[in-house]
Amino acid sequence: MAGLIRAFPPYVFLVTGGLGFMNCDRPVFPGISFRRRVVVGLALIGALGCAGDPTEPVLDPSFMVGEWLAESLVITSSADPGTFLDLRAEGAVFTISVQPSGRYTAILTGFGQSNSEIGKLTVDGDQVVLMPELPPGPESRAVWERVGASVILVGDTQFDFNGGGTNEPATLRQVLIPN
Repeated sequence: MAGLIRAFPPYVFLVTGGLGFMNCDRPVFPGISFRRRVVVGLALIGALGCAGDPTEPVLDPSFMVGEWLAESLVITSSADPGTFLDLRAEGAVFTISVQPSGRYTAILTGFGQSNSEIGKLTVDGDQVVLMPELPPGPESRAVWERVGASVILVGDTQFDFNGGGTNEPATLRQVLIPN
C-alpha cells in the first residue's frame, strides 16, 4: 500500500489549525515537530494508510456500526519495532461513529484542538475502507480484526520518528472499544 503521506494536502488543517480555528502564534501541539503533527493527524484521521485505486467494496460494515473510542493508538517503526510513539499517552483521543448505512464521523482531539471527518465506511475482504467526503480526500485502508467487543485496525503509514524531516515506514495499530 502507498504511504499515508500521499494524502498530505487535504489533511494539513487537521493538525495545524489551517482553517483558522487556532491562534497561529502558538504551537498547536507543544513539543512535537510540525512534520510529526501532520503525520499523526494523517495517520489518525486517514485511518492507516492510503490505498491505490478505488475498489468496489464486497462486505458490509455492520460489525463497525456504533460509537467507538480508540483505547490504544500506537505508531511503530517498521525498521525498529522498539521505536514507537503511543499517541494516547501523548494525549490524543480518537472516536469514530458508524451508522448502519456506513456513514461515519471521525473525531480527533488533543492539545486543545478538535478536528472531524465525515465519509463512507465499507469493508473489502479483511480491510476496512474509509472514503472521506468532508474534507474530501483519498480512501484509506486498514486490516481489521474483531476481538470480543473490540475492533483492532492495523495499517501501514509513514512517520518521522527522529524529527529529522524524513518519514520512515511504520505501522499504526488502533484498538477501538465500544463507547
